[in-house]
Amino acid sequence: MKMVKVVINALSADELDQLTVSELGESPQKMQKDLQLLRDWIKQSPHLQNIKTDEMLLKTFLRGCKYSIERTKEKLDFFFSCRGNLPEWFSGWDPVSPGINACLTAGTIVPLQGYDREGRYTVLVRPGLIPPAKLPLNDLIKTQLMMMEFAMRDNVQAAVKGLVIIQDMSAMTAAHVTQITIPLMKKLTTLMQEAFPEKPKAFHMLNMPSVMESIHNLSKTFLKEKMQRRQHVHPKGDLSKLKEMVGPDILPEEYGGTNGTVAQHVDFWKSEAERNKDWFVQQTMYKTDESRRPGKPRLHADLFGIEGSFRKLEID
Repeated sequence: MKMVKVVINALSADELDQLTVSELGESPQKMQKDLQLLRDWIKQSPHLQNIKTDEMLLKTFLRGCKYSIERTKEKLDFFFSCRGNLPEWFSGWDPVSPGINACLTAGTIVPLQGYDREGRYTVLVRPGLIPPAKLPLNDLIKTQLMMMEFAMRDNVQAAVKGLVIIQDMSAMTAAHVTQITIPLMKKLTTLMQEAFPEKPKAFHMLNMPSVMESIHNLSKTFLKEKMQRRQHVHPKGDLSKLKEMVGPDILPEEYGGTNGTVAQHVDFWKSEAERNKDWFVQQTMYKTDESRRPGKPRLHADLFGIEGSFRKLEID
């Protein structure tokens, strides 16, 4: 049976407008003034002429920065600097290219249609489905980043209510773990905490193999305390707490829910990605032009630190 786009726990436009005022303290009049201030600043910044400036994006950054204009400017600049300095993740966004197509077909990242019981957008990530020998880790990360951006576009409820990540590690092995380096973890956590305007409200870790435990503990050291508190590691094979926290109606049948099968979600998003190939290509053009930045160009080391002294993690 074909999956159709559904609106489980979706809020109406009026409800979302009310939430931006009641929960975020947003002033519609001030928002319009702030948007114009940001657009004027972007026009006057030579290195920002190729960044994305649609209203939805700018509003999301303002909300994520608690309506601080200066903080929003800093974060917008940082976000698009990261995109330009990470071509291994933010270029070649082609859903029919071999590596990305393999990730989409396997369902390594599966946005779940609808929202959880608290109205938050929910995404299932299954990073262990493809053996490392068959797929570079950068292709997996690239697919996750591009599909997250695709699923979140024009998604006002996700921007207002937040995001939940469910990571099923059941297929992960030592071979997957040996691909993980400290610089890679640093880049990922920097993107999540410092660059992206939306921060996950909860991480649910399912079926964590023992080989992943030390990596998980190490990765937490890169997270701020608030983000650490949002992590929930569930006992292997026990989905009771997950269903209690997000609600069964958002979960696929394989995870004890009623929201279709994982295969239906995978087929839907793979088809949508292929149909929107031109959109993906367009997104790779949005980045800073460091050659035109006033003063010193912002380089990879400025954003993520020096990588040369790090080695791959050794797994016992």
